[in-house]
Amino acid sequence: MSGRLGRVLEFHLRLYQVLGFHGLPLPGDGSPARTRRQLMAWSLFLLISLSGLIITCLTSGEEFLYRGDMFGCVNDALKYVFAELAVAAIYLETLSSQRHLANFWWLHAKLGGRRVGAASLRSEFQQYRRYLVSLYGMMCSELLLHLGLWQVQPLTNHMFLFWSSYEPLVCLTYMRNIQFVLHLELLREQLTALERELGLLAEYSRFASETGRSFPGFESFLRRRLLHKQRLYSDVYDMLKCFLGAFNFSILAVLLTINIRIAVDCYFMYYSMYNNVVNIDYYLILPALLEIPAFIYASQSCMVVVPRIAHQLHNIVTDSGCCSCPDLSLQIQNFSLQLLHQPVRIDCLGLTTLDCSLLTRIACSVGTYMIYTIQFIPKFSNQYM
Repeated sequence: MSGRLGRVLEFHLRLYQVLGFHGLPLPGDGSPARTRRQLMAWSLFLLISLSGLIITCLTSGEEFLYRGDMFGCVNDALKYVFAELAVAAIYLETLSSQRHLANFWWLHAKLGGRRVGAASLRSEFQQYRRYLVSLYGMMCSELLLHLGLWQVQPLTNHMFLFWSSYEPLVCLTYMRNIQFVLHLELLREQLTALERELGLLAEYSRFASETGRSFPGFESFLRRRLLHKQRLYSDVYDMLKCFLGAFNFSILAVLLTINIRIAVDCYFMYYSMYNNVVNIDYYLILPALLEIPAFIYASQSCMVVVPRIAHQLHNIVTDSGCCSCPDLSLQIQNFSLQLLHQPVRIDCLGLTTLDCSLLTRIACSVGTYMIYTIQFIPKFSNQYM
């Protein structure tokens, strides 16, 4: 990684290095090649250790899985299996996608180099406020729910074994999800800056058109600025492709793991109520209900900026006396075609676009299978298990 990072960003990237999610040395690290090898070895160690933990939980004779009946046992096993899928995707992608991630941060440093001076800590908190609210808001909600739950819920041997082994996996998938949010926030920041700068060009051209006041070479100035903005957009688009290349598989695995956890806990919640099982730990899915919307909101926030960029682009006045040459119109048309052929579309391996419509589909799928569960729940009695 090159360039200069703010204190807030550097602190959280260090955190991701500790978790094994970020395999690149940071600016200022001595011996970058050695640091990279150490980070890769640490990620591999975490992958093997966590995979061994999950296999032990699935095959052990201890009560890691619910032993009351087969329905609860299968639900717990599903959580472990999809957690293993997420862990494998996260760490294998960390080990194999170093080039894409390095290119992302190189482009970020290149675009960030336009800023002058060091930002204050307060301005950095303001800059990353969405990411910080997502990170620490859900961390606090998870902690408060655990503290409150274990005050009223009897801590059985099964619950102690299950949650002491499963909660670290939940936290890892959650932190990976928030890592996606961080990178999307960096993309959104560049897109909104480009939108503001194009808005200023549109205001300049509108003022010149309405007042007839400009300066010699005003049209050439506009064309040069538009060409510069086109190159900036091309760099931002390359950042997007690097982001997708670095996180594609783990995005699918993390979203699938969170979705499966929500689904099976919803099913088991109704099953527990129906059979009067004294178990309310399904309330711990409440933070998980916010994890996918947090990522979708960050993704949608990036994608909605591009139509606004196109709107500002076409607000540039080209038919006034000061800038009536058709070359400026051709430049705007060229930029518009670039926006059309290089869309900011954040998807999951091309399977689905990660926008708000995905939340509707998830809710519909969980609701549909909840109906199936309610219909067949009378058959899930002990004599059939």
